[in-house]
Parts: sequence; structure tokens; C-alpha cells
Amino acid sequence: MAEYEELLKRILERRPELSEEELERKVEEKLRSSPMLSRLGALLLLADELGVFETSEHSVPVFDVSEFTKISSLVSGLNDVSLYVRIIAVSPLVMVNGKPVLRMKVGDETGKVSAVAWEQKAEELAAIGLSPGMTVMMMHVYTRVGPDGKPEIHVGRNSSVKLVEDLKILPHVENFFVPASKASKIETSDIRATLIMIGELKSIQTKSGMVNVVEALLADEYGETVLVAWRDKVELITNVAPGTELMLTDVRFKGGQLQTTARTCIAKATKSKLDLSRLITESKRLVNNKIFRVLDVLERPGLITFILSDGVWVYRLSSSSLVGVKVKEGDAVWIIKGFISERNGRKTIVTPESGAMMATEKDARSVPMVDRRKRLAEVSSEESDIIVEGILHTKTPLGIVETRFGKAEKISFWLRDGETTMLCSAWRSKAREIDSIPIGKRVQLRWVRVRRNIFGELEISVEKDTKVVVLET
Repeated sequence: MAEYEELLKRILERRPELSEEELERKVEEKLRSSPMLSRLGALLLLADELGVFETSEHSVPVFDVSEFTKISSLVSGLNDVSLYVRIIAVSPLVMVNGKPVLRMKVGDETGKVSAVAWEQKAEELAAIGLSPGMTVMMMHVYTRVGPDGKPEIHVGRNSSVKLVEDLKILPHVENFFVPASKASKIETSDIRATLIMIGELKSIQTKSGMVNVVEALLADEYGETVLVAWRDKVELITNVAPGTELMLTDVRFKGGQLQTTARTCIAKATKSKLDLSRLITESKRLVNNKIFRVLDVLERPGLITFILSDGVWVYRLSSSSLVGVKVKEGDAVWIIKGFISERNGRKTIVTPESGAMMATEKDARSVPMVDRRKRLAEVSSEESDIIVEGILHTKTPLGIVETRFGKAEKISFWLRDGETTMLCSAWRSKAREIDSIPIGKRVQLRWVRVRRNIFGELEISVEKDTKVVVLET
């Protein structure tokens, strides 16, 4: 702990009004508020706050920054570069294929870049307790092509990362982030926003197995955004209190929402610039104490999905806390608190645990039912959540299609109602379900989407939560 003792001595010399006991108490307070910090990291932050590292205009820096490579000059394939940078964000130490990995993002006045350390180097960096805002020298690192095609810094066994004085020439950490509402719709973004509400934790089936997912409502000075956090990022979001300003790296825009990626790092800003009560008052997405009518119920193991309406729009509400509750079409659900998320044109109500409960029959009568049934002849444009029916006129054999998520079953079929016939398609389990229905049967497809296919023709898409009902003839 020689570095710690040396820094402690330097602080006491520069700030003689402080006692060693008082300084140690402040270190303990830092550690309690930021458990990821090391003791040295906490003392470095205190030294910076106390102005210990401030230099006069005539003083000479302890090192020459002109000797370091600028981030804007980085290209993939460099084998020995050194940088003077500010830490923008740091991930917790995680295991990948049985090896410890630590990811971070750093920046200077010319740009920002992702960095990764493996095994012993990852453990060494985790022990330092790096946090956003710190300045470091990254010595003898090398660059490779990252997953996004851009240069990425690798901290190798001959590399070193050393905490150094902040010379006040690098941008403040928050300047490296854009408001969430201004995130790119094309490439990943580093965003900042204030957390308003977190939805119920859910587990969903993916090609790699069951994974945890949670949705959160964020707001900034320009508007509101829904963030979907996946896998190990879930815990980093659910442990944050509403009103906290978050800084997230490498999020992507998909289907109208922001989503975390494997490279996302999440940090808390020192202080939120926005008032939570004002954000709640001005929110256009929050739903509080509102009754919705039940149009349908879709049940899967451990999860129940309600198709709801407020008399105008159709919404989905998925909940694990309401599994086992007896409910039927025409009943009502009381949303105590929640928010509206929209993806690919479909509206979903997201609630925290215990944010929804069944309402009374009297409450149900206060909300008119909506009729989403349409004859095939009436389908003339793209729309979501309608109910159609007709004779299963013909269908293709069940086929296997290669997708970016792997191989998937697909079937195309034609539904006929009177003189009108429409092309329909179904994937995976729904494709198998359609394949099992004999041609000539009359079927009702509840909660389908109508979209234009690659030929510009309207096509009915049977989705994973579409209810397929074989009608008696």
C-alpha cells in the first residue's frame, strides 16, 4: 500500500486543515457509496475533489502528454501504443468461456474507444477499482478490430494501466454521452438518461436458453425512451433507484427501443440534472390507476399475457405475478402503475411487480369493448392486432430457413373467405401448428399483424403470441 500511504501524505501536506482520521473517515464514506472502488481509488477521488492535483499555469506536468497517441489516430493492428485517457465506463469482472474479462470505454479530446482485458490483467484492473472520471495512462497496449469493425484496445500481459493525475485537459466524463432520445438508429450509442421506472423481471426463452430481461423507462431533456436490459445487465439496472442519472455505453436501437449489448457498461452520474417529480408529472408514457378491458388471454409456462384495450388502443401486458389468476374475455385489469412501451408498432404496458391486479365487474363495464375482427376483404393496409378467419385453402410444405438466429421452420399458407384469399406466413412453433391443421378447416387467427412482404403485397403474419383457433364447421 505504498502508493496509498504516499498519496495520503501528499493530501495532508496540501490540505493541512484535515486530520488523518478525518481523511480516513471520508475514504470509508466513499467505499460505502461506491462498493466497486478500491481503497486507493477512493483516496484518488477524494484527492481530486480536494484540489490536490490542481496545478498552476506556471507548473510543469508530471509527464508530457504529447508523447501519447491520440484516440483519433488509432487503427487496428497496432502492437505497442500508449494513451493518456479518461475512464468513461467500466464493466464488472465477468467470466467468458471460463476466463475473467473486464471491459471499459475510455476517451480523450479526440474521441473514445472500447478496451478489453483478459485473465490476470482483468483481475488486476478490477482490483484497482477503476471508475468513470478517473484518468489513466495505458502503456504498451495493442489494437485489434472490434465487433463493430472499429479499433479496440487490448490490454496484454506486457501492458500496464496506471492511475495518474487529472491534468484538466480531457473532457468531463458526461461529455462523452448523448441524451438517450438522440441515440443513433443505425449504430450503437453511448447514452445518458434519468431512470423513471423499472418493469417486472422476466425470463424468456432464446436460442441459447432462458435469459433474464427487464424494461426500464428513461427520460432526458428531450423526451422519454424505453431501455431493454438483457442477461448480466439486468442486475446493473434493477439495483438503481428511480431518479438516478445513468450513463450507458454501446446500446443499440431496435424496433423502437434501446437495447443493451454484450459490450454495454453502465455507470451512475454523480448527480442527476433532472427532477424526478417533474419527469413523472410531464411523462407521456406513464400509466397510473387506469382500467383496461381484457380482450384475450395467452398463457405460457410461468407467464400470462393479457390483450387489453382502453376502448381505443390495443395493448399487451405480460406478467408472471398474475399467473394462476382466473380471468376471461370481458374482465378488467387495473394498472396501478406502469409505462407504455412500443415496439414495431405494438403497444405494451410494462409494470413493476404488483403493478397490476384484477378489477371488479363494475370497473369492467366502465371501459367499452373493442371489436378487432376484420373480414379478409376489409384488410387494405398494414396494421397490428386484428382477428381474421377463413378456410385454410392451401399451404406449402413445412420448410427450414436459415436466419441470423439459426435455422427456423417456416410455412406459407393461404386463407380464403368468400371471394378473397390472402397469403399468410408462420414461423417456428406456429409454423408447426399450422402444418398440423388439415386443408379445408376454418380457422380464426387472433392478434395477427398485416405487413407488406418483399413483393409489396399485403401478407398476414402469424406471430408467436397469435392464437390459432380451429372453428367447428
